[in-house]
Amino acid sequence: RLVNSIRDHLGANVPVVVIDDGPDLHPPEVMQRLSEFPNMRYVIAEEADLGIAEGRMRGVLMVQTRYFLSFDDDFIVTNTSDIKSAVELMDRTDLSVVGAKGATSFAGNVDFVLDSDMKPALRQVYGSCIGAEHLLPFKKECRRCDLTINCFLARTSDVIQAGGWSRELKVSEHLDFFLRLKAAKKKVAICANFLKISHEHNYEGLEFAPDTKNKTKPIAQTWYWRLRWSRTKLMTSKFLNHWNIHKIIKRTKAKGAGQEDEGVFKADLNEIQSDQNEF
Repeated sequence: RLVNSIRDHLGANVPVVVIDDGPDLHPPEVMQRLSEFPNMRYVIAEEADLGIAEGRMRGVLMVQTRYFLSFDDDFIVTNTSDIKSAVELMDRTDLSVVGAKGATSFAGNVDFVLDSDMKPALRQVYGSCIGAEHLLPFKKECRRCDLTINCFLARTSDVIQAGGWSRELKVSEHLDFFLRLKAAKKKVAICANFLKISHEHNYEGLEFAPDTKNKTKPIAQTWYWRLRWSRTKLMTSKFLNHWNIHKIIKRTKAKGAGQEDEGVFKADLNEIQSDQNEF
């Protein structure tokens, strides 16, 4: 569905790289259908449970163009996805990432702070890139921010230079990716008015769709969610340890100018973050 939407709106000449975390092959009829997509490289990992971050890193290292679009498999390009304007914006600025807007967007800013106990924390403020000070002079629809949704146009060399995604993280890789960009002083923006993407969680009616409503195997489903929850806890712990913080403080919108969270003090990114090479 995603690749079809890319072909419909961007044409068959746009190269596509798909990373499948494998290791099992799909049924022959699926592999045949995949082979029929023009100009698409479909890579199935030989290792089991490759992980999102490792998959994204493998994909970006295959990119041979100046920019690349990063998608999850449930995004869809539509006639409101003005990607040409995003490319023009990248050409005329030093931005590293231009984020899209889906049905929901948690674009915002992050900073390192000390909480009321004077322990280092990460503050994540959704919807904070809304002030006039965040506007870009070239495209009034675009605003600077630190974090966008997992659909964006990126400058390939900048992402690689910043270290991309942490290969060790199976989950929780998204926030880490944008913190790496921030630490490397790379610039991020969101263009909600012209770079719009449809985010479709509904797989009904698709061939080879996952059976999301199968209630016949409750034991297997319980095992899956327990494994997923334990992994999320482990990866969150790794993330916190890497950035030398003990918690994440989340807010849904910015306070007024000059206002701060009670008991929270700004901290220096260079003093809090640990060595990138150790992760």
